[in-house]
Order: sequence, then structure tokens, then C-alpha cells
Amino acid sequence: MKTPLLCSILLLFLLLTSGYLRAQVTLSANGPGSTYELIESVLGSGTAGEVPDCGHTSFGRHITEEFDNQLNKNVFVFHIHVTPDNDRCNGSTDRQRNEIKTQGSSPANLKGALNETVTYRWKFKIDAGFVPTANFCHIHQIKAGDGDDGAPLITITPRAGNPQKLQIIHSTGSGGTGGEIHSVNLSSFKGVWVEVFEKVKYSTSGTYEVVIKRVSDGATLLSYSNNNINMWRDGTTFCRPKWGIYRSLNSISELRDEQVRFADFCIAEGSAVCPSGVGGGNPPATFTPSADAYVRSGSYAGTAHGATDPNILIAKLNSSGSADNDRQTYVRFNLAGVGANISSAVLKLYGKIDDSRSSNVPIGVFSVSSTSWSESTITWNNKPATSAAALATTPVTDATARYYSWDVTSYVQSEINAGRTQVSFALKSAQITDPRITFSSKETGSNPPQLEISAGSAALAQTPAVYKNQLPSAAAELTLNVYPNPVAQQAVIDLNLKTAGNTTVTVYDMQQRIIAVLLNARLQAGPHRTVFNAQPVLPGAYIISVLHNGKTFTKTIARQ
Repeated sequence: MKTPLLCSILLLFLLLTSGYLRAQVTLSANGPGSTYELIESVLGSGTAGEVPDCGHTSFGRHITEEFDNQLNKNVFVFHIHVTPDNDRCNGSTDRQRNEIKTQGSSPANLKGALNETVTYRWKFKIDAGFVPTANFCHIHQIKAGDGDDGAPLITITPRAGNPQKLQIIHSTGSGGTGGEIHSVNLSSFKGVWVEVFEKVKYSTSGTYEVVIKRVSDGATLLSYSNNNINMWRDGTTFCRPKWGIYRSLNSISELRDEQVRFADFCIAEGSAVCPSGVGGGNPPATFTPSADAYVRSGSYAGTAHGATDPNILIAKLNSSGSADNDRQTYVRFNLAGVGANISSAVLKLYGKIDDSRSSNVPIGVFSVSSTSWSESTITWNNKPATSAAALATTPVTDATARYYSWDVTSYVQSEINAGRTQVSFALKSAQITDPRITFSSKETGSNPPQLEISAGSAALAQTPAVYKNQLPSAAAELTLNVYPNPVAQQAVIDLNLKTAGNTTVTVYDMQQRIIAVLLNARLQAGPHRTVFNAQPVLPGAYIISVLHNGKTFTKTIARQ
């Protein structure tokens, strides 16, 4: 009887662990030679087949591996030549490509299924003299694998213009709409390594998030997220990523031979993690407001809408002849415990235009020197003064609600460095409109305002006393599991909350100095997960501290 029981236990273990082990797949260069074979050993047979070798045999393989002195490791180099490289010798004369991809022959855990969440992370570097085209020039695509698989769902595209841009482009497929959903100046990307993080839920009402950070210092160069976006196609059975360079030859006289470098591809399904190699690798800490409210001019100038209308935030600029309609939003964040070594700070609000009468309305974020205002008493008459110029401006595009982002890094850095632990912002419309621009507040119940703070691996704060007063009843409020323990690289932190509430997860050393703020947000009841990258810290003991609804629970972990 013992043998069948042992076999059953072993079989169950293999079934459970095999799913976990297959949940994350990585592809890294290992040195010159057999590059195509390496790629296909990970991504599947034929996945390195979209290369221009057949039309340019004298050059040899167009994907090579070289040692990169900046990353101090081997990387992939994708070569493209204005002539004679083409599109796989398929007869096309207006385009050329050199790409790798996953496809039908790839393992199932490398293909995105309907309603599945998939994370992609990788690094790339374009040359300091890189020349984009005014037509298409994709370095990354997310495409349907079959069915309506013509236009990509998402592309990352350098674009010629004044200024040159790095675009995020979305398409809904045949007969649908498509175009730029976000862009930033391309100059920040030239000649430097960057790391891309993408998270996709594949669904017709899916989600898409992308963050691109500079490898050298962890600075955020691009950030975009959308919680209601079509990320699926009619007739498809899976979606897949592509990387490389795929560009138009319609302006061939403006182009030059290019090399695009890539490194450290990772694909992870569900809650599995693709670890970061930037800024210590920990995800940004997300803060929700300690106060938020909107104010209104005219006969409503004395009304405290944070008390009378707390579930909405509004920005609106009306014509000078129409009273009572100008509205501005104020948000305040408590950043106590955040160290001085901040690499980026991104303000995010979930919003939309009320209707289709206006589009692409520029919303500016302004600094507010006063942090003593209260959401229950702030009005148009007593609102604190703002900076004269906007810290950043982002257009709210249409009537579909999504998160919009503003880079406020310099201002937050200056406030923290000056010893101030609270920051306030005001959002104002720069365009006269009939419809309102509305945002979710922290009282709305979902998608609250957020301030994402990323810190370098050396970030330390003043000594707090957070875990000196641990309450015995805290265990009844939540369960905390940290594994593996001891940890060599990454520790997964699983929480299960009995009730919803404000939750902060912080890592301390034994001198009670903050090592990382992993989470600061209002969470719903139920399970939640975050990750601590322990690689940058020295061996020793550390404290994982969870503050939930005013009660603290801690667990000690050991860094091997």
C-alpha cells in the first residue's frame, strides 16, 4: 500500500510544480554562435524564421550575439540593412523585417489565451544615431496568432517627426480603429539600454500596462495603462509577442543600416513574476491619496464638494462668459517612510471625457505648496495656490475610462529631499470644453488616484518604529506568508485580508531602516501578492511589515 500512496503523492507534486515551473520562461544570450538554435530551443521551432538572410546571404545570420560592455553580459543584436534586406524573400519590396516571435508551434505557456493575464519583460537599446521612418518602424508587436491577425494589437514604434517619438499604438483589428494611445520623445531612448515591462489581460475588455525604465538609474521614461481596452481578435485562438525591427521602405533615402540590441526576454503567465534588472528590481510602491476633492467656481465657490460629492473628481475649463462651471481637482499623498533615493514618481488618475463632443483634452498637473487642506472643507474660495506652470500635461483622449499618467519625478524628489513627507497636486484643464473631464476618487470604490514611487536599491529612510507596537489581534485581520525563506533572490509575499482597508507592505533591516516599500494602497478583502527582490541587499535578517487598517503584522526572513 505504501508504494501506490507514494506514487500518488509524487504524481500530485509533479502536476502542481510543473505548472509553476512552466509559468515563467526566459531567453538570454549566451555568447556568439548557434543563436537561432538558442532562440528556437526556448520559443519553439521556426520562431527565428522571420529574418532577411535569404536575400542577403553574404552577410550571414542577421541575429547575432555579442558581449555588451554597458550591461556586462552577452546580448542579441538584430541587424537590418537598407539594401538588400527584404521581408523573408516573399516578394514585398516596400518593407523589411528581422524579428523573433512565439507562434502556433510554441509551448502553450508562451501563448496568451482568452481571459489570461501575461507579463512580458525585456531590455532593448537603439543606437544614438537611430533613424526612424515617418511610416511604420516597429521594434515590438503583440499580435493575434490566427483569425483576424493582420494589424497588431499593440506596437512599440519609433516615429520620425519634430520631435521624433516613441509611440505605443493600438488597433482593434479589421474594420476597427487604431492609432497612437501614448508617446514620448524618442531622444531619451537613443544610445541607452532600457527595460520594458508589459502586462496584458487578453480579452475584448482587457487591460494593458507598459512601463519603460532606463537601466542605468531606473528612471521611468514611459508609463501607460488602460483598464478597458480590446486586447483580443475575432477568430483567434491565441495572441503572441514579436521583437526585432520591422520597417517600411517607402522613404528609403532617409534610412540607414541599423542594429537594435535586445536582452533578457521573459514571459510569465498569471501571477508568476518576470524579475526586473533595474533599480534593485522591486516593483514601484503605489500610494493612494490621503485626501482628494474637486472645487467649482461661481455660485458653487463656497461648496466643499469633497464632502457633498466625494465619489468623483472633475476638471473643466469653461468660456469666460459662463459662470459656475470651472472645476479643478486636488489630491494629496502622504509619503512618510519613503527614502530620498527616488528614481521616478508617476501620478495616475482613472478618467474620461463625459461624452464625445470633445477629444484629446490636455490636463495639466500643478504643484500645490500647501498640504494642510482638508477634503471635507476645501472650496474654490479657500483652495491653496498652485504653481504657475504645469509639472506635466497629458491629454485625456475620449469617453472611454482608463488610467492617465503624469511624470512628477522632479517635484517629488525636491519635496522629499527638503524633508517634506506630504505632496499635493492640482489638475486643471487647459482647453475650454462643454463636457466635463471626470476621474475616480479614492471613495469611488475602484481605480483610485495613485502615485507610483520607484526607488533605487540604496533607498533608506529615517528610522521608524513601525514594528515595535505589533498588536496580537493583527493575525485575526490577515494571514501573511513569505516564501522561500531563507531567500536568495526573490521572496513572494502573499496576503489574505479579512477586510478591505489601507495596506502598506514594507521591508526593514534589523536597525529598522526602510529597505523597500513594496505596497501602499487601499486593498479589497481577499488574496493579494507582491514580490521583494532580495538580490541587492546583504545577507542577514530582515523584517516584512504589513500595516493594515492601523494594525501591524510582521514576519522575519533571512537573506542567504
